[in-house]
Formats: sequence, C-alpha cells, structure tokens
Amino acid sequence: MELLQDLEDRGYPTEYLLSRIRGRRSRLISDWRPLIYDAAPLDYLTSPRYQGFARERSPEGVWRSLVKEYRWVYSQMNESLRRIFRPFFLYNELRTLFICLRQLGDKKTSDADELLHASLLCDEIKKILTASADVVEAVEGLERVFRQYSSAFGGLTAVLEAEGPRGVEQRLTNTWLAVAVERGLHPLMKKFFSRLIDSRNIMSVYKVLRLSERAAAPLIPGGEIPGARLEEVIRKGDLFAVNSLVRDFSGIKIDAPDPTKVELALYKGITRFLKKEGREPFGAGPILDYLWKCSIEVMNLNLLFYGRDLERDMVTAELVQ
Repeated sequence: MELLQDLEDRGYPTEYLLSRIRGRRSRLISDWRPLIYDAAPLDYLTSPRYQGFARERSPEGVWRSLVKEYRWVYSQMNESLRRIFRPFFLYNELRTLFICLRQLGDKKTSDADELLHASLLCDEIKKILTASADVVEAVEGLERVFRQYSSAFGGLTAVLEAEGPRGVEQRLTNTWLAVAVERGLHPLMKKFFSRLIDSRNIMSVYKVLRLSERAAAPLIPGGEIPGARLEEVIRKGDLFAVNSLVRDFSGIKIDAPDPTKVELALYKGITRFLKKEGREPFGAGPILDYLWKCSIEVMNLNLLFYGRDLERDMVTAELVQ
C-alpha cells in the first residue's frame, strides 16, 4: 500500500538535484534579526530581500509553501532517491492530514482542498479527507487505509472516542515512527527517525513528570536512548534528570527543565546532527539537511506570527538557529 502519490520519474541524476538544492539552500533565512526587530517583520516575506520558498504571510500560507517545496523536491528525485525519502515525506504529510482533520471538524473544507492540491498524499487519503461528512467518518477511513500498510495502525477509531482528535494525532505519529524504524530504512534515515523518536520520548517523560504523574509515558520503540533509562527517570520522579537526557541527546546543556528550553534543545540537537551529515557533498545527507532546514524556517516563521505581541528578546530566545 502506497500512502504517497505515484509521480512520474523524470530520471534526473542525483547530482542534478544536489546542484539545485545547493542553490535553494542559499536562499533560506540565515539572519533572523530583520524579521524580529522590523516594525512589520512579515512584509519581509514579500519583499525583494527574501528569495526563499515561503512567500505567504499567514501560518496556513507558509505551511502550504512548505508542502509545495517538498513536492518540488520529491518530483525532482529519481526512483532510487524516492525509496530512501518516502518515509520522511509521509512523516511530514501527517501534519497536512491533521490540519485537514481539524478543518473538517471546523467545517472549513475549502481550506483543506487548497492544501491537499499541493500535498503528496495519495488520492485515496485525499478523498477521505474531502468527502467525509465528519471527523469520525474520516478517521474510520484513515484507519482502513493505514491498516493496509501495517496492522499496527488498528484502533484509531477507538482512540478518537477515548481521547479525541489530539489522541488520534499522537497515536498516528507515534505508530508511524515505530513502524518506519522497523523497516529497511537507509542508514541515514534510520538515524534520523531514531532521533525523532528519542526527542518525542524525552518530551513524553518531561510531560509526565511536569504533571506530577507516575503513569507510564507513551514511549515509542526504536530510539537510541534505552527505554529502561526513560522509565527509571519516571519511576524516580526526578524532573531535573530530563536535563541529562537532553544533554546526552543534543549535546546542549540546559540550566532548568523549562518546556521551551527542553523542546528548543531537542530541535537544535537534530539540526546539528543533520548539518554534520549535510557536509557530505554527495548522497542523501545534503538533501535531508535541506528538507529539515525548510521545516525549521516554517516553524520560526510561525513563531513570529504567533509571537508578534511578545517581547523581542523572548521571541529571539525561542527561535531555532
């Protein structure tokens, strides 16, 4: 079962895509100060100074821009590269799927149609997201499709009844990560997904301790940090032990288990890892590094959208740079 569209393979050599990506990477934002301190920071996106891919001045618009950019990269890949990167693109498209489910709940189907037009999701999933009468019908359809990919996706409808749409999002994401690392991934992609799993597991441990609960966190198998170590941190109830987990994962020392500091350090840890991998001039490293940098650019832009009324120093501290 293929969950992404089957686009025509144009047969471009890998070196061709790497050359194009080097050019596009040079257009990403490297200095965020003009956007942070400018009186109208979002005007920067439509000015001649900005040459990147995110030209729209709304959270929904910049996400559509990212989806379109990913679609362009995928369309330029030959089949050999697509086999390596399909797990990454599907992981990214889960957010598209979640946005559409939320819009379906809010009866904003026209917004979903526009987003899905650029999406790489397969036609069957797109039909479910646009033709379902409500969220329940959509989740039932998604469970049916994803179970054709792996039986591990069973139970999504029950999760919806018990935990609501947010529970479905968490279960679908966690299950996808666990299923992905079980399969024959490219070595770099396996390392990347293992790091995603580690970061989500650390955040799960943090949330359990932050809420002063001792219930088992929904840990995902397949990470590099042993589950026994994470469970021991929960058992002891030591919130500051999260600092050590973050340091070992990212190489970044935080002085307190603050939610923003924890999450930011985890993102920076993955960014550092991919930057190192991206120095290899050939192969998958530079491509994955570029795709990740694009997602970070969108995340930072969304921070500017939602933090426009906050102190500028506070916004600066939360940017991933």
